[in-house]
Amino acid sequence: MTTELLLHLGRLPPQGASLRAALAVAKRLEARLDGLYVVDLPAAAFTVPEAVPMQLDAVRQRATDARALSGTWQSLLDEAGLEGKWRVGNGDTVQLLVHAAAGYDLLIVERGGSQRGDAPVGFGVVSRTVFGSNHGVLVVPEQAVVTSVGDNVLVAWNGSRESALAVHAALPLLRKAGKVTVIDGSRDEDNDTCALPDMNICGWLETHRIRAEFRQLPETAAPSPGPALLEMARADNVDLIVMGAWGRSRLSEMVLGGTTRHLFMQSDIPMLVAN
Repeated sequence: MTTELLLHLGRLPPQGASLRAALAVAKRLEARLDGLYVVDLPAAAFTVPEAVPMQLDAVRQRATDARALSGTWQSLLDEAGLEGKWRVGNGDTVQLLVHAAAGYDLLIVERGGSQRGDAPVGFGVVSRTVFGSNHGVLVVPEQAVVTSVGDNVLVAWNGSRESALAVHAALPLLRKAGKVTVIDGSRDEDNDTCALPDMNICGWLETHRIRAEFRQLPETAAPSPGPALLEMARADNVDLIVMGAWGRSRLSEMVLGGTTRHLFMQSDIPMLVAN
């Protein structure tokens, strides 16, 4: 069965770190890659009724201009030896992404820097798309220097539902990885209120023909593992981090901070996340 990837492009013509990452992943997995551009109409456009016709005309023109880039997209795919199609949507970006992604194995999005772009505390397009998606999402920082994705993978494991979903979504990439390192940050007290069965993550990976190196997260990093995980990933030249997103209360992570928030703001490495 062919793996199907959907890349959301936030600006035209197609460009940026997310495009490079999407092409790298598609070639590694021999996958189909579709591109999606969303023509959104900000709610503020309706605050001045007299301006609505002008705004709608602008939306129609943007959609026309976007559809005209189907040939550009096809040329990119042909050059990479890939198949796929160009899609243009019109409406709320998050709703369209969540809806469209339901038909794909993986959604790929680009996240702006911590000082601009997607809201850093969890209320931006990328964060809300991860919230709403039922599949894994590959989040590519715009500053990422992408030469490969999935050759050297760090799995941030804490035994949560979210981290299990992320690992499951990453299986096709993990099977083809040259190196997989599991950083186990789970603690016994995390599961006191839910009698979950013990899960040997490395044993489970081996059943999927994936050999992984196992390392324990240092106890000193346990209260706030984000900086330690990112430091370990950079030191090991990791090109992909796999992790659950918002593994505890979303509100506490967004407002008080947490691993997801820290990595979304600071990471320059692509992250495959699930929620």
